[in-house]
Amino acid sequence: MTTWTKGRTTLLGDAAHPMLQYLAQGAGQALLDGAALATSLPRLGQNPWSTTGLAEALNAYERERVDFAGRVQTTARVWGDIWHVDTYVATLLRDEVFRSRGVHDYHLVDWLYGPVRENGRADSVSSKTTVSQSVHA
Repeated sequence: MTTWTKGRTTLLGDAAHPMLQYLAQGAGQALLDGAALATSLPRLGQNPWSTTGLAEALNAYERERVDFAGRVQTTARVWGDIWHVDTYVATLLRDEVFRSRGVHDYHLVDWLYGPVRENGRADSVSSKTTVSQSVHA
């Protein structure tokens, strides 16, 4: 969906952007929605909220979140397609790619989780690198 807000009503979490499970982001994106709302709504102040002010705050929340949540949805769908290929050649190619990459190579999802951190610094982990413990930012 390109819009989650209509007037004084908005959607968040799965109502706005249901996620496929392949990036484990359903709850994570809902929490980010809540954080964005927690940033937008206080701008209205302590006085009774006007209809226009509330609509503007909800639109600000939407502007902050819709593109990123959409990217997560789209990427999760692609990852699902990769996991569930159903032709012989595609299965062989997928399995070879998975076998050839390092188990701690997360470069394809650094944009979502942040780069792998080892010894307190961010590293770009190559597919040949072995990391005993990886902590995500």
